[in-house]
Amino acid sequence: KTLDRPRASLLDAPSADMVAFLPVTGAGQVASAKVHPVVVFNICDSFVRRAETQTRVIGTLLGHVNPDGSVEVKNAYAVPHNEQNGQVFVDVEFHRAMADLAKKVNPAEVVVGWYSTGNGVVPTDALIHEFYNHECKNPVHVTLDTQFTDGQKLMRAWVGRSVAIGAAAIEGAKAAAAAAVAAPEGAKDDTDAKEKQEGSRPNSEASKRGLPVAAASAATHFQEIGLVNNFDAAERIGVSLLSNQNTENLATHSQGLESTIRKLGEMLDSTALYVQNVVAGKTPGNAEVGRFLADALASVPRLTREQFEKVFGDAIQDVLLVMYLANVTKMQLMLAEKLQTASLLV
Repeated sequence: KTLDRPRASLLDAPSADMVAFLPVTGAGQVASAKVHPVVVFNICDSFVRRAETQTRVIGTLLGHVNPDGSVEVKNAYAVPHNEQNGQVFVDVEFHRAMADLAKKVNPAEVVVGWYSTGNGVVPTDALIHEFYNHECKNPVHVTLDTQFTDGQKLMRAWVGRSVAIGAAAIEGAKAAAAAAVAAPEGAKDDTDAKEKQEGSRPNSEASKRGLPVAAASAATHFQEIGLVNNFDAAERIGVSLLSNQNTENLATHSQGLESTIRKLGEMLDSTALYVQNVVAGKTPGNAEVGRFLADALASVPRLTREQFEKVFGDAIQDVLLVMYLANVTKMQLMLAEKLQTASLLV
């Protein structure tokens, strides 16, 4: 039974021997993968919000490819899918709509692969990976073990490589796939009749994407590559706060600002004491430390009291404006949710 979503992609799962698992670190055209924390949070959030009948979730990875061959994954979004009786249904329209919206928000981030939850790869991953081969070049497959089977390998990265089984070559398989996509309408009738017998809908994205992937002469080798969690300065602070078990004692904004200013005052006092000791001859001078202090003083803008108060006041006004707009948006969303719930009850 197919999904009710329009243009859902239907993929027939190959047998277990059609997928080869080769855990070779650094193999393939992609050297490694660098995953940001927001990607991990998005994957976990999509897994928590999954339907009760689903055992895992999949989604699209966004980022860019570095000149050294590594893929930096900065964002991700879930893609609705369903797996039934050895078949995989993927909502292609939802995936492409989300990809277009993400491109408008951040044009630098493109589709670099896909993710799934679970311990390693499974045979149906070969078909989903083949679909993402049409969406980007050399897609990366990231798996997250939400069951914590192995604490040392919770997140792993893979690259898939299409191979041929028997006498058929890889180029022949690609040519057959291209011919199936570009076939005239007359040839599609026979294909559509065959798809109806197999449970696929005619003229859908499945007929263009699923059949070449499920060919008996094609297989996919999954090779494991290196994966590291990449942290920016702001992300590292957030992760350190989240990893702290004393979440109930988190400081408020005013308390955090007060603590930061107090630490800054202590650092200034320590620096002033060091300079006084060097000038008095009590402590030997260090030219490198002196250059650092000179650069730090040169980076501080020379402002009068009135100028500093004006700049600080403008910044406070900007923060208050952002907080006001955020609260207005929150109230609008809550009101829309209430109205939608009321209409459903009626």
